[in-house]
Amino acid sequence: MDSFGSVGGLLIGVLGLAVAAIGLDPTNHYASQIFSLGVAGIVAGGLLVWLGSRKPAKTILTQQYETKSAKSDSVHEAVKYKNLYEGSPVLQRTVNTDGLIIECNQAYVKTFGHIKEEIIGKSLFEHTADQSMEDMRKTFETWKQTGKVSNVEVWFKRKDDSTFPGLISANNIYDDKGRLIGSNTVIRDVSEVYQARKVLDLHERQKIQLEELKKMDAVKEEFYMMVAKECQIPIEPIKRYCEILKDSSGKLNAKQQEAIDEIHYNAARLEQLIHDIVDVQKLNSNRMEFKKEEFNLDEFMNSMVDTCSPMMTEKKIEFVNMTSYKSNITSDKARLKQVFYNLVQNAVDFVPQQNGKIEIGASTKGDSILFYVKDNGIGISEKRKESIFKKFYQVELSFKRKYGGTGFGLVICKGIVENLGGKIWFESKEGEGTTFYFTIPK
Repeated sequence: MDSFGSVGGLLIGVLGLAVAAIGLDPTNHYASQIFSLGVAGIVAGGLLVWLGSRKPAKTILTQQYETKSAKSDSVHEAVKYKNLYEGSPVLQRTVNTDGLIIECNQAYVKTFGHIKEEIIGKSLFEHTADQSMEDMRKTFETWKQTGKVSNVEVWFKRKDDSTFPGLISANNIYDDKGRLIGSNTVIRDVSEVYQARKVLDLHERQKIQLEELKKMDAVKEEFYMMVAKECQIPIEPIKRYCEILKDSSGKLNAKQQEAIDEIHYNAARLEQLIHDIVDVQKLNSNRMEFKKEEFNLDEFMNSMVDTCSPMMTEKKIEFVNMTSYKSNITSDKARLKQVFYNLVQNAVDFVPQQNGKIEIGASTKGDSILFYVKDNGIGISEKRKESIFKKFYQVELSFKRKYGGTGFGLVICKGIVENLGGKIWFESKEGEGTTFYFTIPK
């Protein structure tokens, strides 16, 4: 519109001059009026030219305002960026292509334990842990060549020489000719992730180890069962032939009879050992079966006296039943008998050769029945009490040859009692004897 006004003004001015020239003709009756009209055209044309070349004040003010506003926005953006950089909880540093740190934020300062003056101008490799130094150099060279670094794991070193893992990513900085001159590097501390990963790795290793142990246990159990089965095969014939030989009255002298008795006794012990091994494996694998039934406790305890009395003969042990509970209970009768038999047999092994005494009994205790087997044997020393219910443990190892035993019996007792819903423990004083207690629900 400004150019159009100037051109229009010039045309009107030229036309005014032409009209004015006509008005100068003295022969023209209307010369004076025409001349006045020409002058007016010249004035109008000049005015239009002047107005066309003049910029409005409003436009000038608007341009000045826009220039100042642009400068203000630029400053505002710079301040905003600086605040975001400094206040970011993520570690940030700015490095040049020589690997020197030219800026960093407060999170970086705090994490590395330096003051800012100790960081600026230093090599980024001074903050790299030894185990990542080679990888960091390769990463830095790759960045200079390709301009790319994204989520590279690096171990960093603090001022106190402690280390931590981090992931680095770079936002590149270019000059006005598009050349790479540095980067804003973001470092994310992944210590918690690393620790979680260590826990997961440990868990995975433990899981693998557990699976291996389960496989080993399965192989071991299979081996035990196979050995037990194979050992049982010759035992029955041995026992049977011993009984046949003992029944042959008059044909064996005293020494031969003693030998037969010894063979029969040890065959029976071997048979019991095999049964114990099988039971221990069943307990370990939770495969032991339990069948509960109702039975009279007094009758059961009397039957235990009958069952265990033959064990008292050799040492002439006094065997007493002190049961005070006469009612019925519901439990696994066969397994309960096994517990009593093992506890009584254990007592027989450790009572003295003379004046030995074993007492059994049962009484009510709340919702449970309390059983006990008491002896006046050698007792158990304090240092060995905590190992009594461990497999293969025998109280007095120095007396192994004298007393025998593998320690399976007490392990089996504990396993059975706990599977029946009870608990087992003992009280003992060395040189005075031991009392084993156990409870089961009524």
